[in-house]
Amino acid sequence: MKNITFNKSFTQQEPIPAESIRSAVNVLRSGRLHRYNTLDEEQSETALLEKEFSEWQGSKFCLATTSGGTAMQIALRAAGVKAGDKVLTNSFTLAPVPGAIHALNAEPILIDSTKDLVLDLDDLQVRLKSSKAKFMLVSHMRGHLVNMDALVQILKGNGIILIEDCAHTMGAYWNNMRSGNFGSISCFSTQTYKHINSGEGGFITTNDSDMMATCILLSGSYMLYE
Repeated sequence: MKNITFNKSFTQQEPIPAESIRSAVNVLRSGRLHRYNTLDEEQSETALLEKEFSEWQGSKFCLATTSGGTAMQIALRAAGVKAGDKVLTNSFTLAPVPGAIHALNAEPILIDSTKDLVLDLDDLQVRLKSSKAKFMLVSHMRGHLVNMDALVQILKGNGIILIEDCAHTMGAYWNNMRSGNFGSISCFSTQTYKHINSGEGGFITTNDSDMMATCILLSGSYMLYE
């Protein structure tokens, strides 16, 4: 495997391409900024984005959201998490992850990480038995993926629903499968320091039509006017 050294700034983004600027200006000139404010037979830029991302990601459904944190809150609700439920998650993560769990008045159960910055599967085995949790929000931190085959096997064997936070692993693979395709539902961030820079934003992807319908309702992305 060839090692490639990253020598750019982590906090300074690349300039927005001219084509992207032209596209944004065209939307502004149209005046139709709401996702459902379209002409007959016209698809909104948001709908086109969702279609393109779902095809690239390899998922049936995609919903654009206002942030990665919002995506996680919606995904947790759609997965069935309710107040008082326990949700397994990484101890090494960022505030929006336990924050999304707390926003539902659920309880995060923190799992240790290894020196490789991935989930400690031995500690997971201990915590899932003691907590009796039925949900897991795994946060793939700093581009690192845990052994996903082993993780999925553990969770399936214990009847635990997996939600993936792929804010740091958009486009990463484990054994020829993209991150975000291992769980029931997955979340992505397009905040300014992420792989796609929209300032703030996010995506939810899933192959479950009922989960996606719930996400659409919870996000408020359902208002059509005749």
